[in-house]
Parts: sequence; structure tokens; C-alpha cells
Amino acid sequence: MSASTCGGCKSGQYLCPSDQQTCVDGADSYHLCPNLKGTHLDAILTVEERVDYVIAHTSLDEQVAQLSNNAPAIPHLGIPMYQWLNDDVHGVGHAGPNATILPNGCGMEATWSKEEARLSTNGAGITIYGPNLNLVRDPRWGRGQETFGECPGLTGELVVSWVTGAQANKPREALGPDGGPLLSGLCCKHFAAYDQNKAVEFSANVSARSMWETYMPAFQRCVVEAQATHVMCSYNSLLGEPTCGNEDLLTDILRDQWNFTGFVVSDYDAWTAMQGYLSDSMVDVAAQGLNAGLDQEGGGTEAIDNITIAISQGKTTTEKVETAFRRSLRIRIRLGMFDPPGEVPYDSIDESALQSAENIEVNRAAALASMTLLKNDNQALPLVPENSSSIAVIGVQATMAGLLVGNYAEQAADNNWGDSVLAAIEARLDADVAYAPGCATSDCNSTLGFEEALKVSQNAETIIVMLGLAANSMGGEVDGPSDEREGHDRTAIKLPGFQGELVKELRAASPGKKLIGVLLHGGTLALGNAKEQLDGILTAWYPGIEGANAIAATLFGDSNPAGRSASTWYRSTSVLPDAWLEGSMDESDGNGITYRFIKDQSVVDFPFGWGLSYTTFHYSDLTVEKNVKQIDPCESITLSVTVANVRDLDGEEVVQVYLKLPDATVETTLVRLVSFKRVMIKSGDSARVGLKIMPQAMAVIYDDEESDPYNDTRHMESGLLQLFVGGGQPGYVDTQHVEVDVTDTALLSSCDIGGA
Repeated sequence: MSASTCGGCKSGQYLCPSDQQTCVDGADSYHLCPNLKGTHLDAILTVEERVDYVIAHTSLDEQVAQLSNNAPAIPHLGIPMYQWLNDDVHGVGHAGPNATILPNGCGMEATWSKEEARLSTNGAGITIYGPNLNLVRDPRWGRGQETFGECPGLTGELVVSWVTGAQANKPREALGPDGGPLLSGLCCKHFAAYDQNKAVEFSANVSARSMWETYMPAFQRCVVEAQATHVMCSYNSLLGEPTCGNEDLLTDILRDQWNFTGFVVSDYDAWTAMQGYLSDSMVDVAAQGLNAGLDQEGGGTEAIDNITIAISQGKTTTEKVETAFRRSLRIRIRLGMFDPPGEVPYDSIDESALQSAENIEVNRAAALASMTLLKNDNQALPLVPENSSSIAVIGVQATMAGLLVGNYAEQAADNNWGDSVLAAIEARLDADVAYAPGCATSDCNSTLGFEEALKVSQNAETIIVMLGLAANSMGGEVDGPSDEREGHDRTAIKLPGFQGELVKELRAASPGKKLIGVLLHGGTLALGNAKEQLDGILTAWYPGIEGANAIAATLFGDSNPAGRSASTWYRSTSVLPDAWLEGSMDESDGNGITYRFIKDQSVVDFPFGWGLSYTTFHYSDLTVEKNVKQIDPCESITLSVTVANVRDLDGEEVVQVYLKLPDATVETTLVRLVSFKRVMIKSGDSARVGLKIMPQAMAVIYDDEESDPYNDTRHMESGLLQLFVGGGQPGYVDTQHVEVDVTDTALLSSCDIGGA
């Protein structure tokens, strides 16, 4: 039946996309639609055959128009418009009231759990601008909260799980379950060396060593192992050339070295932002981006609107346009967007299921897994109160549920942000709890509320004080300026405003009482005297809409914390290297940038990898598989260690392996994480934990003044490997160690090992 003759399809009927006229009896009758065979709508054809059909049946103008993140419809082919823009820092950022907001990147990193990363992104959305793979080189960076921390190794491991969990593909496989459509398409961003606020004006003048020791490994794993569908180039320049117009980066590395077949999208208006840097002419800028390997304009269409002019002037070609369109079209087909209804996983998901009981449980599990216990003097935690009257909660943050979600969490006005911390504590105790805001606003810019806070705490045996930062750039519940966000870096890392003074006065007025600090933040903080004045410190990061319940469960012992910090906590702003603010990328500046280069441990309050438990773990019997003492340069190493839970409480331990290279002939890290595993061990039990270390985790970079930073010169070098195993970094916690010799030196890319 023709829709044009009957005025549209009847209720229950399905309008065939092949001609936009024929109606069939529901989606189950899709196969009866005319003109399916041999077209892009024919699911029997290969991806490339379907792409070829669309290319052959579209004009140059139609193809150019598709090079936008707001791709218009192509009506004569039955191709609907598609909006690629979906930020996903911790759930879909541009979402409606049913969105499930997970812990922010800083919270997910603290789980140190590949399984948690995989579960938490399953079913996140169709195409997503995430994850953020940039590394935190300085805690002041406003976007650090979005990332997985300061370690390339940890970031790479979590990214593979995050991306494959969302896309539902296996590592190194481009399709979804049983060779079918992907569940979603993920984006590795921001490529590359992007970690500063003044990003458009900033040129990352990196060495070959910094490029391949720090910036490239996680992106390579995202592209090669996780098979992410797209990559986002960043606002900054790299070695003086904007990344979105950098052929060495977008073609030589991505396409030629890593065999990337997805598409590259610019950060929002980053393509047009090249005007004035590459050229004053937008026609030149449009051509430069396309020629370099940029496929899609993020933001508006000002750049792509000039592409046909650039072609007419001989500055680019129709073949470049076709190639760029092929890359994004290929992803739409891999996602099943043109497949029969009912055969695509996301077709059957009802919007109301997005905040279902099952998804809420995944959210809560992720929030619980991220809870990180920094201090617990005299077993101040967990709390086991005899009655609710013995507890006081201080801090305006305790009543602001929106503060728990962090950055990039734009929601509908009627969104349920979840419970506040105060409400969750009262629900846990089934009683009202004494409360005072302490400060009028979350940034605590005055002491006007101190008197009430001291009065409320007088009758309490335990005082819980909420501290930390506020961050939300997209409509969340922040009662003043955000402390950290995109476009705003902190100038100092101390507790905001008078928060430190509030802790000091509470401590002075409450001698002998338990004083527990709960922190909300992304970037790490210098706690100053509050570190000593607080008996217990629990950091919750930005834990999402189930964060309040996770905080309450952890405070009262319903859950044993096992989060580990993925960033260093410095003692003060003064110990941070000024080089970061000046644009230097030298990791060895000053005291060293990140845990891998810190020369003086006295500048650290809590190290990378730090986190306590309510139970105690004992390590013993560290061995190398088959008692190997020497390995060839392309070989991996497998360690085994026994970890025993020696107290009467079940708990999870994060077993960490660190490497030192005393025989390295080139400059390299002082220490680095090379493997880890989060394991549950019952009270009184022990587990034999195996940990594999790949050659790429142990490599050094051969770099001199003649080295091309775009050339991967990672080598597995002959000499001694010192491996330390424990619940944290050597020098901060007790560890066991073994030594293994590498017999020879080899270029890593010559080894048949895959990955990054």
C-alpha cells in the first residue's frame, strides 16, 4: 500500500525507508519493502558494499553536508538525519530525566576495576563523545575530573574495558556480538597532548619520549585494542601545528601506523579555531583539515561550508570528501542504523529502562567501588552508632545532591539527582540527624555559619564534615562559581575558602570526638592541617546519582572501601611545578610531574595508588612464572603472589605491580605501574593472584635531538627489571620484589605482541 495514496501509514504499520511511500504490516514485515536488495538497506551485503551504494547515489553537496556532527537526512535514500554529539563523561551528558549518571572519570579511575568499567558503560548510548583519555599532569586542571587520572598504564587498561563494554565488541574486533551491530560507538578524545585550560593558544612541544611514554599509549590501545569508532582531535597545537590540521597525527599515526578505519571529528569548533593559526582564510582551513585526515566538523558547519570552494580552487579534492564521508557512514552501518528493525540491540530499549532498577544497581556498585579511604586513625571508621543522636553532619554539601554528579551532567529540569548525603545517612539510620550547613555556600567564602555548626556538634560523639570542590558546567546544582570545569583551572589546590578553618574549629571544640571528613571533588586537594585534624578521611570523588547511598554505606560499614587514588595528592600548591602553567611538557621539571617522576616523596600527602581498607591484607610468596630469571625482549612476564585477608571482614584488595629500570641507558620513569588486579578475598581466606606484564609496559624511548616525535621508538632494553608487588607504590607501603634480566634490546614495533 502506498503511503501517498492513503495519507500516511495506519497505526501499527511501518513506513518502508527504501521509498518512503510503501506501508507494510509492522516492522516484522520489513522484508516485504521494495527496493531493499543490493542497496545500503540490504543487511546481507558487506559493510563496504553498502557504503559503496550510498557513495554511488549521493552528490558532492550531499556528501559534504554529511561531514558535520549534525548530519542532515538524505531523503531519496531513506537515510534519516543523525546527531553525533553525545558527551559521555559518566553517562550521556545531553540526556533527559531518565539518564543514569555514573561516577565521573575521577571516580571510575579510583575503582581500579576493569570489570567495573566494562559493566558501567554497557548500554550507554548509540554514539558517544567519550572516554576522555587525557592525563592529569597537574591537579589544578579543570577537566582532570573527566579523565582516568595521571597514569598512562592505568588509563589504557580502563579504556579498553570502558570502550568494549559500551560497544559490546571483543578486544580487536570491529563488530558486536556474533558479528552483528555494535551496541554503541565510542570516541577516543582529545587527541593529543591536551591537558590545559588555555588549550586553543597552547602548543604541546613534546619530545619523542613524552609522546610515546606518556601521550600515545592509551590512545593506541583505544584505537587498536578497543576498536573505538571515532577519535576527536583537540583544540591545542602539537609541535606548533593544530592537531585538527596535523597530517602526521591524523593520517601517519592513526591510519598508517594504527590502521584506524573510523572517523576523526574535531572538538567543538576546533576546525574553525584553526583560522588565524594555519591561515586567515576559512577556505584554506577547511582544506587543511580535510587533507590532514579530519572527517567531521564538531560544532557548526563554517568549515565544511567552504569545502566546495576549496575544491574549485584546487586546494582539496572530491576524493577527500568521499573518503571522509565513507568513514562516518561505515560506522553508521556497523551500528546497524540501516538494518531491519528488531535486529539492532538498542532498537528494543525503552527510554524508561535507562534508570531501571538494574541500571541503578550498576550505578550504585560503581559508586561503592570508587569510595577511597585516605585515612583511618584508630579505626575511626566504620561508624557503628548506638543511636542517631550521637552523630552530627556539618557542611552545606550534605544537602546538595547535584554536587555529587560533577561536570557534564546537563539534565531536564525535573531530573532526580538522587539522594543528598544527609538524606542517605538519615535513611541508613532511620532517624533524623543533627545538621548545620557550616558555610552558606559550597565554596565557604565566609565564617558566618561556624557558630551554628559548633553548637550542633556539641552533643554529638561523631561529627561528619563535608568538604571539597564544586564542578558543573552544564546545569547542575552549584550554588556559586564552579571550582573546576572545562574552561576553568584552579590556581591553588588547598581546600576552598574557609573549609580548613571550619575543620580547625570543629576539632578544637570537640576534643576526643570522632571527626570524619567526606570529600567531593575531581582534582586532588592539599588538605593542610585538616589532614592531621581529621580522624578519618573518605573521598567520594563525584560519585553520580547513587553517590550519597554509597557514601552512607561506606561510612557505616555496609561496604568495605577499596578505591585507590589514580592521582597524586600533593602537600601544597608551592610544591607543584610552575612548568605546567608555563606550557612546558617536561615531566622532570621541579619536583617531577606525576608519580612516575616525583623525586622527593616528602611533597606527597597521599601517593598515586593509595587507599585503605577496613581489613588488612598480607602478601607472601611472590614468584615469576616457571621461575624465569631472564626473558627475551619481546616476552611478557607473569607474576604470582599470595594475598591473605587476615582480619574478620571481607574485603577487596587492589594488587599493584610497579617497575624500576636501574640499567636504563636513556632517561625514563623513576617508577611506573605495569599491572594491577582488583580481587575480593573473604575474611580469613587467601588468594593466589596472577599478574601479567606486557613488553610495552616495560619499554623505554630512544630519543635525541634528531628524533621524530611522530615515530614510535619504544624499545625493550636489555638489563635489569625490578618488579615490586603490594597494595601500593614501593616506598609508601610494604612490597615484595623480584628481579628479571632482559637478554637483548629490540624495537617494540618489531615484536609480534599487538596493542600499545
